[in-house]
Amino acid sequence: MKKIDRNYWTLLTVVCVWLSFQYSMPCVIRMENNSQGLMKVADCKGNDYRNVPTNLTSDIDVIDLTHNNITVLRNNSFSRYSILKEIILSFNNLKTIDIDAFAGLYKIQSIDMSDNSLDVFNVYTPELFINLANVTHLDIRRNKPTIATNTAPQHYPDKAFAVLTKISFLAVDVIPHPYFGPGFKKLQSLKTLKFENCYLKLLRNNTFENFSSFLEELVLSGCRRNFIQTEHGVLSKFENLIKLNFAESCVHLIQVLKLLYVYENKTMESLILSSLNCVRFSTKQYPYVMTISVEMMKYLKTICVENLDLSDNGIVDYEPNSLFSFYRPECITTLNFMGNRFSLNFGIQMNELNSFFRNAVSLKTLVYSYIAVRCKLPDRNQDKDLQIGYADNFIFLPKSLETLLVNNVISTDFAKVFIIQKENNLRVLDLSYSLSSTGLVFQKCNISKLESLTLDGVIYVLTSLEMEQFQNFSLKTLIWRDAKLHNVVTNEKNKYAPSIKKIFSKFTSLEYLDLAKNELFGLFEDLLVNMKILTELHLSNNLFESIPMAILKLNSIKVLDFSNNLLATIDSNTRDWADRMNKKHGLTLLLGNNPFECNCNTLEFIKWLKQTKVKFGRDSYNCIINNGTIISTLEAYHKMDDLFFSCSSKLWLTISSLVMATCITSTFFLIIYSKRWEICVFLYQKFRYLIETKYKKQYTYDLYVSYETDSMYWIKTVLLPKVEDEWGLKVCLKDRDFLVGVSRFDIEAESIQQSRHVMFIITPSFKNSKDYLFEIERVKYEKMMKNMANILVIVKDISISDIPIELSYIWNNVSLVQWTENSEKLDIIWQRMKICLSTDFLGYFIQNTGDNNNTIPHARITNSMTYGSI
Repeated sequence: MKKIDRNYWTLLTVVCVWLSFQYSMPCVIRMENNSQGLMKVADCKGNDYRNVPTNLTSDIDVIDLTHNNITVLRNNSFSRYSILKEIILSFNNLKTIDIDAFAGLYKIQSIDMSDNSLDVFNVYTPELFINLANVTHLDIRRNKPTIATNTAPQHYPDKAFAVLTKISFLAVDVIPHPYFGPGFKKLQSLKTLKFENCYLKLLRNNTFENFSSFLEELVLSGCRRNFIQTEHGVLSKFENLIKLNFAESCVHLIQVLKLLYVYENKTMESLILSSLNCVRFSTKQYPYVMTISVEMMKYLKTICVENLDLSDNGIVDYEPNSLFSFYRPECITTLNFMGNRFSLNFGIQMNELNSFFRNAVSLKTLVYSYIAVRCKLPDRNQDKDLQIGYADNFIFLPKSLETLLVNNVISTDFAKVFIIQKENNLRVLDLSYSLSSTGLVFQKCNISKLESLTLDGVIYVLTSLEMEQFQNFSLKTLIWRDAKLHNVVTNEKNKYAPSIKKIFSKFTSLEYLDLAKNELFGLFEDLLVNMKILTELHLSNNLFESIPMAILKLNSIKVLDFSNNLLATIDSNTRDWADRMNKKHGLTLLLGNNPFECNCNTLEFIKWLKQTKVKFGRDSYNCIINNGTIISTLEAYHKMDDLFFSCSSKLWLTISSLVMATCITSTFFLIIYSKRWEICVFLYQKFRYLIETKYKKQYTYDLYVSYETDSMYWIKTVLLPKVEDEWGLKVCLKDRDFLVGVSRFDIEAESIQQSRHVMFIITPSFKNSKDYLFEIERVKYEKMMKNMANILVIVKDISISDIPIELSYIWNNVSLVQWTENSEKLDIIWQRMKICLSTDFLGYFIQNTGDNNNTIPHARITNSMTYGSI
């Protein structure tokens, strides 16, 4: 019983594991349009399947199992999907296919099992494809065929392929010495035969004898493991071929050009004969470096070919009447010489070249890129014995030309000029990284149709004049990288700055702009203002520390690339702009490899990266926190409370500091205001002491008071507490400060002379006393001698009309105060008295002393303190 339970739980575990595997990574089902119409596609790429899933809807048309781990195709793997039309199994680890793996697939048309580990000689049995009679497309390239060590021909399993009578496309691997048996004769519908990354060593005349003569395309590319020997008639079976591709196979151009005799005087769509000369297999008979001869071109020049690719074949020169001596140049639409080393500028071939361009009326694409001829040599500018006319310096390109690629050219020993004629159709031009004495000139009044311009590595000063020739710009794409444009788009003082602004103002139709690798750290604010429909802007690999204001004025941007710059954060204005652009039409913002900072100052930026709907191309970026550690912005967002807990405390600390500083400042000023008079008196006394010391002017008393006995009580209870106790002035009173036994008149005179100010308190008893007359006379004398500052007269308990007449002689120098007991008016009286007792004639004394005659001008004291009337 226990054994049964144990087996039951084991079985249940296995079922659960299997079910979890089958359902853990569901495929994506979607509808797609292709050449066969609307199809229902099951996208199962990269789901780590080890078997074909059986839980999908049965009405799918296409199943894509690319990049999984399927090693074996079991019987009836696809039986659930009876209407399946296409199976994609590339990039798995397929090694074995059961006989009935494709059973039930009556409508299947295409199977792709490329990039696996299928051995063509062991896997493809005669019964394997018996259920695939309707298949038209079979791709089993880049697998691992068994390689025989001997040189005998190896027969492909032709019986397995013989059942594929409707196949039109077949791509297989090729062994070193292949032979395709009689079973391939049944493939009469075959139009395209492809071999790629093969092990081929020898192509015999009978290698393809069993294939259909109606084959239209033969591709034998990427076969670089061995040098391929070819017999003369290897292509004779394919006399109806219109596409021949030997790209990047080590078969050598000389051999291939001889094989073309089959197509002499025929018409072909394309001849891809690129990278045929492999340097490691270079021999005297088949050298890596070669000169095109008349004999080599014997068959090729007779063919009416549309697309001719002779790139990267080590061509360093060509004989007259060879490379450009086509019988029907009007057939050629695409001509590719990229990666060779011959010059178009030799004077002896100029007539041939101009004749070719004049007759190539259908030429749309010319590629003369990555051509390293040579730099200027001494005494080789021109052949001294060769007479070259002025017209020989000009090469007129066909008006039909739409794409011209002359990038990465080094050729400075001959000076020629390519002429872009009026009414041309040029739409794509690439002049990148070229160092050549050959110029490119647009004829005057040339209305440009140019849509794409690439100027990588081209310094602005070398192109400004040519660019300004355009009368009209329809440019949609401008790529101008690695050209040190920072000199002209960031410096207003640069002499070329106005010119580049003018040029950029013409790009009103520009949609794509790439200014990467230009050491840019800013842009003129109005540089991009006319690019109203610019949708994609690339400024990567520059020195930007912030997003320029010029970009925030653009309203059509959908892709903005600022990767590999010096951005520490994205400011709020840029974030708001990005959100507006995303809401308007979607925005992708690329910010990789910037030194972002994660701190209190960039807290809002980190939140925005996580919360915004803008697309970034990745989930997170790296940033540096305060201790120098590098983390992701996503991690910083999730750990925000831990990493940035101090930010809020710093904020409150700042606020509290500001509040405290405000309070302290306010308190300080309030104290200053409340003690303003004390401070003024203190400062006045200090200043007065300094001045008096400097000019030898010293006083014993601040105020001498002349009074009678009826004012003694008022002086004691009112005046002294205010003047002495509160204001801090020293007062001289005869009843308190005069010494006994000294002559009264002498001591009065001395005390008045040693007092800065004098105050007369006029009361009823004062007028009846005769002592005041001496005091008035003495005051008049001291005032005249400029030894006294101010004279203050306080009228108390009598009317102003009863003031002694003797005071009238000094009336212009008197400040008169009518005393009152009104509390509101008393404050004003005290204030004015204080001002009067804090003002003296020292300013006048300083300004009017220093001359030898010691003349002291009269200092008049105004009556600004008087309260009442005289």
